Amino acid sequence: MKHRLKLIARSVWARLVAHTPLGAWTNRRAPRRLTILAGHCVTCDVHNGFLPKDMKIEGGKLRALLERLRRDCDLVTVAEGMRRLASGEAGRSMVALTMDDGYKDNRVALLPLLQDLGAPATIYLETAPLDDGRVNWSHEFFLCLEKTTHEDFVTRYLSHSRDAETRAKLANVLAGGERLTYLLKRVLKYEADPEDRDRSVRAVLESLGGDPAELCRTLYMDWDDARALAETGIELGGHTVHHHVLSTLSPERQRSEVGEGRAAMKAALGFDAVSFAYPFGRAWDWNEHSVAAARDAGFENAVTTHAGTNTARTDPFRLKRLMIDEDADTALIACEARGGFEWLRGFGVDLSE
Repeated sequence: MKHRLKLIARSVWARLVAHTPLGAWTNRRAPRRLTILAGHCVTCDVHNGFLPKDMKIEGGKLRALLERLRRDCDLVTVAEGMRRLASGEAGRSMVALTMDDGYKDNRVALLPLLQDLGAPATIYLETAPLDDGRVNWSHEFFLCLEKTTHEDFVTRYLSHSRDAETRAKLANVLAGGERLTYLLKRVLKYEADPEDRDRSVRAVLESLGGDPAELCRTLYMDWDDARALAETGIELGGHTVHHHVLSTLSPERQRSEVGEGRAAMKAALGFDAVSFAYPFGRAWDWNEHSVAAARDAGFENAVTTHAGTNTARTDPFRLKRLMIDEDADTALIACEARGGFEWLRGFGVDLSE
């Protein structure tokens, strides 16, 4: 009941701030802020049609959202927004659009939209797809489910996996009968042996006629695409080499994933990335070793996927972001950008997450 009341209060407050003059009032009185939007893909069926809808946003909806937000805020990159906050001369509050991973649609669909709006963005690159032509297991998993049923996927997976504990958990998930994609992914993401999982998912994809190399070419940018984005003023940030859950790795492996990803970007693009995104980004996906790895690698800031906005007092290695997809509540986003939730935080009330 308490959670339900919080959701109702959040929705009512967000709509008051988003759609009435109250928003202009909170925008003036809340501290100057950088609100960071976090997405993955602009819907583009030829490149990302098989990905789940919570990873995509239609170009028209994204355009309308950015046009709405720029009425009250400057559109910036993450690096520029952080520099303005640090200088104490932020002027208007700011919004930064970010996209994770480095998908092909960022070049072919997002870039033309941004150029038409005259808006910047920050795109975080995992480097294995660009250097090795291989996507991480989750994309192969989603493509498998595009080609077959959940039950058949598990049957095929069990025939390849040698991880007995995970095999049993996957079988139990099927017995549950609901939210199968989410539950299967969660077991594979957090509980499976990583090497066994990667090998088994790829084997299932190949047994279904999928081509992992072609998947990478279709789904991800290459270095030429990344250079084209950088030449237009898009900020490119780091996102590790393989997009592992950092908190599951040793401190040494974390430093390798983070540092080698930044080094690969420097080798291919000729400049040092200053912004970083923790893969997946929830509090259980990264830890203090991850923060140290990002700082030691030379990054100046790092973003999570916890909701909220950022002020000059926010730890630059624990920046908050608002997830956007086709079902994103634009009133909640507008309320955050206009300072509505930040003003309440000044009284010890946090409704944003």
